[in-house]
Amino acid sequence: MEKYDIIIAGAGPAGLTAAVELSNKFKILVIERRKPGTTSCTWYSYADRVKKYNIEEAVTTRFDEIKFTSPSQTHYMKDDCVILNHNKVLQLWIERARKNGATIRKETFMDYAYKDGGVVVKTGEDEYFARLLIDAMGTGSKIVAKYDLIKRHDAWVIYGGLIRHEKLETPYVLEYYPLNDVDNSYVGIHPYSETETNIYVFQGRSNTMGKPAELKGIFDKTIQKLHPNGKKIQNLGGTIVSGALKKYALDNIIFFGASGMLNPDGCGMGFNEILKQHQTFAKGITKAMKNNTLDQKTLSKIADSLRDQEVLNFQKIIGAFSLYFIKSKGKWDGGVKWLNAMDGESKYWMRNEFTMEWIMKATLRLHKVIPIKETISMIPMDNLPFVLEQLARFSVKAATSVVKNKMKKEAG
Repeated sequence: MEKYDIIIAGAGPAGLTAAVELSNKFKILVIERRKPGTTSCTWYSYADRVKKYNIEEAVTTRFDEIKFTSPSQTHYMKDDCVILNHNKVLQLWIERARKNGATIRKETFMDYAYKDGGVVVKTGEDEYFARLLIDAMGTGSKIVAKYDLIKRHDAWVIYGGLIRHEKLETPYVLEYYPLNDVDNSYVGIHPYSETETNIYVFQGRSNTMGKPAELKGIFDKTIQKLHPNGKKIQNLGGTIVSGALKKYALDNIIFFGASGMLNPDGCGMGFNEILKQHQTFAKGITKAMKNNTLDQKTLSKIADSLRDQEVLNFQKIIGAFSLYFIKSKGKWDGGVKWLNAMDGESKYWMRNEFTMEWIMKATLRLHKVIPIKETISMIPMDNLPFVLEQLARFSVKAATSVVKNKMKKEAG
């Protein structure tokens, strides 16, 4: 039986970034049920992040804003945005991990068992031993399912494709807009080149993972309208899940990425969250490995270090609005009004980069543009107490902060 320090199950962004960071310190095995280095996702990010994490060569197009549209509102979120060649990103990480000595294999995770202070991982082809297993298998994690670890989850379900089309007189921009249909469908536009665009439809779902294939009919109608002569040259699809687990680690096992519910509520950008968190995650794992403290309590602290509770509470509020406000006649008018109210500071929502001051300001502005009566009528009763409690708490903190700042100025 081959022995490793760490086995990583899953070769998506979570698994591969962990492999890159950890493979220059430990003996790593990465297993992936599909061909490693391929994905059906489409990603955008930010110029500073791709530079910081050295994936600039995967950039295909650049924009200085993201356009959000609702029936009566438009918001231009100013930021230095980039569209990425998703497969190129994964290939870069594979090359770097292998250069560091990592082994990457196309094998399917089947099960695991504890043995000799570590875990034996069983695949469809063989068995391997490691002191630590990083579960980066995403929403289909067999371990999460085996122990029924999901406490709460919502999802953005996505279906689309890379469309080859004629050169447009007015080029596409990075954009999101509603179809205003009974299914509350939205369209995402990720321009890839002058004649190729990632176009997809997506829907917010509550308490279910959803099935991307269910959106195929809506997508086909959308493409027929946008590009009747266009050709789909690659499928896109998947589920961006957010929520909470009952446990974020077990003895000698830790969940990272979508399997660990790392994506924030109400912000469908799991890839960017991985970019933000993978080095912090790897530092925690490195320390635990060197100290040989791979118990559930220690590993759970590493998972907790990736989450700020105040930010999580605020994101749950935004998540509730994202999933339920679209049921209104305005189809997300209120959400775009809120983005406009935040003006140039709106970009920190999509970046998931919050200070407490920003959260308090955003909460107050949310109150002003979205009437409480309207909110109450749309949010299910099981979510309502939490949302109203947090709105009130943030509002009190904001008001207290204003008074304290005023007193400091007067005292100065």
